[in-house]
Amino acid sequence: MDLYAGKQGLVARLDPLVERLARGGVSPDSVTFAAVPVAILAGALLLSSTSVPAVLLAIPILAGLRLVLNLMDGALARRSGTSHPRGELLNELGDRVADIAFLAPVAVLPGANAVIVLLGVIGAVLASYVGITTRAAGGERIYRGILSKPGRMILVSVAALGYLVAGQVAWTWFGPLLLAGTTLTIVERLLVAFRQLQ
Repeated sequence: MDLYAGKQGLVARLDPLVERLARGGVSPDSVTFAAVPVAILAGALLLSSTSVPAVLLAIPILAGLRLVLNLMDGALARRSGTSHPRGELLNELGDRVADIAFLAPVAVLPGANAVIVLLGVIGAVLASYVGITTRAAGGERIYRGILSKPGRMILVSVAALGYLVAGQVAWTWFGPLLLAGTTLTIVERLLVAFRQLQ
């Protein structure tokens, strides 16, 4: 499964905004790092949801914003002619930090199994590692997978809204689904990598 399949179409829709940022001299690296405070804010809202459940309504918005920022940084670098090798490093580092900041706080929410959630977060990082390492070994960067980054953001958004409807059972199921999904993503990416690197 490849939730990145429509990426080009989404990037095209963001062209006017990317053009505006390029004209304003906004650095692609600043867009890359903007996703980190977005994820930290989401994590803080998840933690505070035990006393103010309504803040969970912001989780899908922040998840969407994180994904949009991730699409825009590369497009902005290409549009402004400021692509550089360091940018890819910063992008990958920022993505891993944002994943942890966005997902790990669920581990301490009522109903969640902390061990399973954190294993799922580790699975997300390892799935990304497989994708990155495949490129370093001479293949193409692998983004696909049932719980690639868009899938993870959809899962946490659905769980957040599910909590408002069904209570803490939403977080009970979040961990197993995250762990199963990231594990399947690792397996899928490894299979793709082995084909690429024959």
